[in-house]
Amino acid sequence: MTATAPTDQSMIARLRGALRRTPPSQPVAVAAPPSLVNLVPDPGFRGDPDGFAVPERVAAERAEVPGRPGVHGLRVSALRGNDTSIAPGGIALRPGTYTAGVSLFLDEPLHSPPRLTAEWTIGDGEAAEPVRSVPARNEFGHHRITVTFTVPAGVQDAGVWLTAGSGAVTWYDYAITETAGPVAHFTGATPGDAVYRYEWTGEPDASPSRRTLLPGAVPVTLTAEEADFLREQPDGDPMAAARIALAEGDREAAVIQLRRVVKAGDPDGTAAWELGRIAVSEQRWAAAEQLLRGAVAKRPEAFERGYALAHAYDKLKRRDDSRRTAAAALAHDTKLPFDGPALLDSDVTAFGARRELGVFLSEHLVQIRVQAEQRLARPVRSTFDQPIFVYWAQGFATAPPVVRACLAALRATNPSVHELSRDTIGAYVDVPPDLAAAVGDDHAHFSDLLRMLLLEKFGGIWVDATGFVSEPLRPHVDRALAKSSVFAFNYTGPYLSNWFLASRPDSYVMHLWRAASFLWWEKRAESLDPLLHHHVFEMLHRLDDRFRAEWDAGLRLNATPPHTLQTIMLRPYEPEMFQTIVEGAFVHRLRHQFRPEEMGSESYLARIIRGDHQDALREIKENC
Repeated sequence: MTATAPTDQSMIARLRGALRRTPPSQPVAVAAPPSLVNLVPDPGFRGDPDGFAVPERVAAERAEVPGRPGVHGLRVSALRGNDTSIAPGGIALRPGTYTAGVSLFLDEPLHSPPRLTAEWTIGDGEAAEPVRSVPARNEFGHHRITVTFTVPAGVQDAGVWLTAGSGAVTWYDYAITETAGPVAHFTGATPGDAVYRYEWTGEPDASPSRRTLLPGAVPVTLTAEEADFLREQPDGDPMAAARIALAEGDREAAVIQLRRVVKAGDPDGTAAWELGRIAVSEQRWAAAEQLLRGAVAKRPEAFERGYALAHAYDKLKRRDDSRRTAAAALAHDTKLPFDGPALLDSDVTAFGARRELGVFLSEHLVQIRVQAEQRLARPVRSTFDQPIFVYWAQGFATAPPVVRACLAALRATNPSVHELSRDTIGAYVDVPPDLAAAVGDDHAHFSDLLRMLLLEKFGGIWVDATGFVSEPLRPHVDRALAKSSVFAFNYTGPYLSNWFLASRPDSYVMHLWRAASFLWWEKRAESLDPLLHHHVFEMLHRLDDRFRAEWDAGLRLNATPPHTLQTIMLRPYEPEMFQTIVEGAFVHRLRHQFRPEEMGSESYLARIIRGDHQDALREIKENC
């Protein structure tokens, strides 16, 4: 057969076909997962201490960190009573924003608390204003402090100093990262987990460390680089998108994605669980109950879900459902350091919060006890004799009328009344700066912490600003403290009211209560429940024998009579009823939150505010 030569038309057709063909696909560049570097080459201080910048008056030596087997740090102590300061070297800080963090252990309080200080020089060696961290808690135990700072361009000798007052401090787990906030500490020796891979960039324990995000992982907290990387991923997984939004604090975007997951079936109930937690935080209890019930049904062994559902039932006044749900969750929560069923039987309200506090206090009980005992061993010398403390943050001059009336009644029958405000607290006690920052504008919890700090230091009496006192307190308090170091009105056992407290300055109960509450805010910095202060007391009563014995030995007065006047204070005044109520307790709790139109001019409260209740009492006594 003879081959046919291609015609012009066939050649043109072939050319057009070739032009129409899709060019070979090029591989799509995949962005590398983001990494974060801990710039400290020796985060465990394993190197020769001579390699650090250590002043002559300071001694430094490698040591194992107390209570942390296998963890090494640098124990630094001052010679001749001086302060201590060291500057670990080998870290070059270019212009940028950094966060330095370090853990420390104190055997006992120092002359002044430990800090981190970032500093550098500008121009011809002129020192710039240093950037200092919030001081560490100056108490026995383990603490962590951080400082965020920005190194400007053109500076020299930028570095971070670890400083502390005279005494001994063990520094460990040091980190400097180029981030605008703290991150969880890591080194190249940190075991890998479901979120990150960890490695040294060079020689182990002598080079910076790298943390790299694993494929598909979404951390609870994100760096800016991690957030950008995850948003660019093409998978479109709504659960991953929700986690990213939650980590960035974008609740609205998270809710949209979580609802998509729920609509698609939510196999393990995770989306319903997250939505339920959001509803709880927004106090939408009916919505929370519905969502959490679905989450529990899909994973009943996840006892945290059950406790959250029980809490929602509490708020909906469904006590039987709350008890049943908490008991079902408790069946899966088998490693508690206290008697869980007994805790549930005593009171169903806020079981999850009380349980969480109990676990925390049990884990830190040694530190709490040592802190309390060290303060007991160093009492403050004071001439105060059963001082009475009353507090109004803004000052009493501008307080509501009921508060001013209560103060006048207190002063009329009692000496040694100390009126405290936010401006005068510092003349009495030192509130740790990190504690004040953690509590923020939560005046109720701040007041809870303040009363313990005052009574631990001076002993005496705390009366809430709306506490109406109708007679001298000393005889009653002397009787209440005859067999115990602390007094509070209570309902049963360790379930107390904390608006009126009395304490001796040597009270183990008050010292332990203060140490436990302060440590919670240092480590966790969250309010689990409005009655957090009360729950700490209850759980210490369950966990510490000395605490329990000291409280149980004291006088018990029921908390109901002191609350009676509060329930009727806006009703029309009846002399006989007023007499009966006043004789039922030596102090009475009122309230300052009510609408002005609710108070008539002849109500119980109006009588107290205008100051003629004492005349009425005298008339009644004369007629008896």
